[in-house]
Amino acid sequence: MLNKLGNFIVRNRWWVIAIWVIAGILITLFSPKLSSVTSSNQTSFLPNKYRSVQAQKIANKAFPQSKNDVEILLVQRKDGGTLTPANKIMIQAIAQQFNANHPKPITAVHTSPRMVSKNGKAQMVQIVIAGKPTGGTADVALIKAIRAKVHQVFSGTGLKTGLTGAIALSADSSSSFTTATKIITIATFALVIILPGIIFRSPIAAFAPVLAVSLVYALAQSIIALVAKTFNFKISDQLSILYTVVLFGIGTDYTLFLLFRYRERLRTGARGLNVISFALSRAGEAILSAALVVAAAFAALGVSDFGIFKNLAPGLVISVLIMLLAVLTLIPAIVAVIGPKIFWPSKSWQKQPEGTMSKRIGHIVARRPAIVAAISLVLLVALATGYPQLKTNYDFVSQQPQNTEAARTYHQVSKLFSAGAISPTQVIITSQKPLTQAQVATVSKAVYAVPGVKHAGSVQYATGHKTAAITVLLPGDPESTSTLNFVQHTFRPTARAAAPAGTTVYVNGESAAFVDVRSAVNRDLAVILPVAAIVIFVILTLLLRSVLAPLYLLVSTALGFTATLGGTVYLFQRIDGQPGLIFFIPIMVYIFVVAIGTDYNILTMTRLREEVRSGLKPHEASDLTIEHSSTTVTSAGLILAGTFGSLALAGISLLSQLGFAVAFGIVLAAFCIAPLLVTSVAALLGYKVWWPGHRPAADKNRP
Repeated sequence: MLNKLGNFIVRNRWWVIAIWVIAGILITLFSPKLSSVTSSNQTSFLPNKYRSVQAQKIANKAFPQSKNDVEILLVQRKDGGTLTPANKIMIQAIAQQFNANHPKPITAVHTSPRMVSKNGKAQMVQIVIAGKPTGGTADVALIKAIRAKVHQVFSGTGLKTGLTGAIALSADSSSSFTTATKIITIATFALVIILPGIIFRSPIAAFAPVLAVSLVYALAQSIIALVAKTFNFKISDQLSILYTVVLFGIGTDYTLFLLFRYRERLRTGARGLNVISFALSRAGEAILSAALVVAAAFAALGVSDFGIFKNLAPGLVISVLIMLLAVLTLIPAIVAVIGPKIFWPSKSWQKQPEGTMSKRIGHIVARRPAIVAAISLVLLVALATGYPQLKTNYDFVSQQPQNTEAARTYHQVSKLFSAGAISPTQVIITSQKPLTQAQVATVSKAVYAVPGVKHAGSVQYATGHKTAAITVLLPGDPESTSTLNFVQHTFRPTARAAAPAGTTVYVNGESAAFVDVRSAVNRDLAVILPVAAIVIFVILTLLLRSVLAPLYLLVSTALGFTATLGGTVYLFQRIDGQPGLIFFIPIMVYIFVVAIGTDYNILTMTRLREEVRSGLKPHEASDLTIEHSSTTVTSAGLILAGTFGSLALAGISLLSQLGFAVAFGIVLAAFCIAPLLVTSVAALLGYKVWWPGHRPAADKNRP
């Protein structure tokens, strides 16, 4: 089938290229931008079954003002001194002036003597805004306008200000992520040009595939945005950057698979368009299978409870499938047009290399497979010992750029007042009948008796008195692990246990929402991992026509996953001293390392099977497989690791963690697991590795 496809592509190469270009232009022009379907509100991705979501819905209905966001304007003297009575009067007057003439969507601006810090050096002004952060350009424009207005009204007063809150943090991080996206895109683009150019010693081999991948990138981004808009779902703006890395990363990987096989065929003396067809028929099987494995692994995210993962899945699957289609059609058409000149000015494609490193390694694996397998296992197991020490971190503020006004002000408010002041927590009491003062007092007494909990205003009653809300400040940062544990194990159970007969108590707020986010993520880890493993096993079984080979491939990949997380834990928790890895790292590492690591395993195993079918013994097959395919695997791994590693250039902690973890996992897969562990184990197992598939032709007469 792939040979027939190759023949069709090379015969109609100009038409294939034209169709891709026209489709890319038209779809890009008439589709929405990806930025129009992103959101930074992590808790908005929770499904309705979680109590924090139910609490928010009750609050929205009973207290419409709870739909609003409260930003904090921190006012201090420029000289750092204590606020004088005149300063406080001025702050109050400015707040009243602002309140009387505020632009939309601001609904109110107020302050009071209760909002002065204990040391008397700072005062908070609350700016109430209709709606929650969206993570879009509207947030950035709004915060910019508020800061301009604040600068105007406080100019010449001797006072300095800082604005923070959910929208300010979202806007500042959005700007940082926009800048990070540009940096990463440039770095990724440079990597996928420079490294193939060095590998093939040809500028044409560097630029031609990248131009094709760039076209596919623009096309895929537009289709992802169109699908998200059509089916009305949002994508996390903090993870949408992965589309760039995935498209360029796997696009370059699969192109390398094809180009290496094309060059290898040319080195045998073959010429003409049928060389492209041959290369596609041999490399295409590995590319097709690898892409299906990656797509299946990404699709497994669709069973997530947490919307960040669920909503990320369609875009990732679309990216992989469009890139697969391009590598099977567009890239071969371009190579067919250029021909062997794609390797110009290098002449290495005209002769067989001698004395290469891959050939020497192949000989070592063939002669000493047990030693090579043992060394590989020792390395992976040593790294995996860090895995049990893994801690997850839900504190997005600490993971975002710390040099922004919103982040600096957030930490000042936390120090001068309480981190809970930025994000108060509500205890909501509901009943089918009007609540009595005694019922509300019972709950109030119980929650205020919890150590560390502070009052934050009077009790609110909804119309009809069937719902009441008690606002409290919790100890610690709203998203810190200690606060989440406090809410989950102490505060929420206490509040619910205090509910009088006939009432129900909910805890509403950012901390309660992140407790449920943590539960959702833990549930997703327990579901996604086995689902992806089963799907990958089925695909590998169908591809290799074996049960034993897929099993040991999955075991080796799972070991690579634990080794990756273990190494990441050692770097960020033990060496850098961070409190933990951002919570989505384990799932992202599993999906990317397992899926893409399996790509390299597939390329290796299909080549092993090809060599065995040609009549070589298992040790000889491993030797020749390493000689011919390890360069492809390591080159592809180096480029893909580089593209993920470019995330560290963003200067954002969560992207640095994600970039290192995935890059490290890919390096282990490309330089250790696929070329060394997989081939050495195959040599040790011999023909049994293909059980219960057909025996090779050369072995049919063996006893």
